[in-house]
Amino acid sequence: IYLAKRGAEVHIYEYREDIRKMEHVPGRSINLAMSVRGLAALRKVGLDEHMKTEYGIPMNARMIHSPAGALNAIPYGKDGEAIYSVGRRYVNEILLDEGEKEEKISYHFSHKLVKAELDLPQLTFENRGEGVAEQDKVVVVRPDLVIGCDGAFSTIRKEMMKRPRFNYSQEYIPHAYMELCIPSIGGDFAMAPNYLHIWPRGSLMMIGLPNQDKSFTVTLFMPTDVFEGITD
Repeated sequence: IYLAKRGAEVHIYEYREDIRKMEHVPGRSINLAMSVRGLAALRKVGLDEHMKTEYGIPMNARMIHSPAGALNAIPYGKDGEAIYSVGRRYVNEILLDEGEKEEKISYHFSHKLVKAELDLPQLTFENRGEGVAEQDKVVVVRPDLVIGCDGAFSTIRKEMMKRPRFNYSQEYIPHAYMELCIPSIGGDFAMAPNYLHIWPRGSLMMIGLPNQDKSFTVTLFMPTDVFEGITD
């Protein structure tokens, strides 16, 4: 959207289908705790006030839960300052909607990047959309500029790694996470809603963020070997 507003013609090629038409979107789903940085980014496309006043749930403080059950609130800022609990899918969807208003932005869903020739540059995609004729499945484009945002197993990075003296390293942290849910009780939040709830337990931690349907998305972080040792 920023590029389009500056006059560039933008084509977005996305491996998945349009998430706005999907019932379930696979992948990372932990809520975003949106702070002033995220809101500043959205302000330039006119979505910050919507996120603050119409959708996001303000979290004024961290609510620390001790093993004994005691609660201790640690404010994020001065009175009236908060971060906001928002759903990742929702943020993506409203940005897609906003981008659709720009004449210079075109979306190409269900396109898998299979090759990137960086010196040209030239990108080759496989169109995996339903009903695509065989002769139209291979899509080759020659852009002026490529921005590769293709994730952990990046095809763009793989092409870069073929270059001489291109350094690359990857290591995994010892922790993994599992997403849980605290449903609403009697149509209301089960805990105080305007907090980011945290259960710190040494090498383990659990966090809970409020949702618009009065539930909490709860994420449990533990060392991977601890997860693997749980059998029931």
